[in-house]
Amino acid sequence: MKSNRLTSLIAGTLLIGSLVGAGTSIALAQDEEETTGPSHPAHIHAGTCAEFDPNPVAPLTNVEQRLNEDEEDNAPQGILTAPNVLYSLSEEAELSFEDDVLAASHVIAVHESEENIQNYIACADIGGVVVDGELSVSVQPMNDSGYSGIAVLEADDDGNVDVQIFLAEPVSDEPAATPAA
Repeated sequence: MKSNRLTSLIAGTLLIGSLVGAGTSIALAQDEEETTGPSHPAHIHAGTCAEFDPNPVAPLTNVEQRLNEDEEDNAPQGILTAPNVLYSLSEEAELSFEDDVLAASHVIAVHESEENIQNYIACADIGGVVVDGELSVSVQPMNDSGYSGIAVLEADDDGNVDVQIFLAEPVSDEPAATPAA
């Protein structure tokens, strides 16, 4: 069993080395003390994506790379050049789902970083059909960032809002290779 694991580790290292050498970048899991990629602050604001109050009404958890607690489970899998999908889960934001968030115009705004908080990279107008207590909204790019995704809002047991954000990093402008026949 150890030899299979060692063989897999060596093969994976060679594959990653060859891809990185070919100019492909791969985000690898790092120690918790080190950065794991971009961290984008997110908030709920009053207004619409076309015009919203820059002062947030509720903070949300930063949108970041989603990793497993066990570092061994964080090796890239599948198509290694696929864009990363960043994630945020904010439980129990201090706003009522129905009386606050749905009763007036609100948005989810995602910022570039703590250091560049005034630059917004994505925004979602909160509105639509609530299905089984959940509202899914489209997250659109702002300021030509290329970030887009989806957010899911739902009422928790206390009537407050829980928010999940899935944000895809921008894709390359280079065309994808045509698969061999």
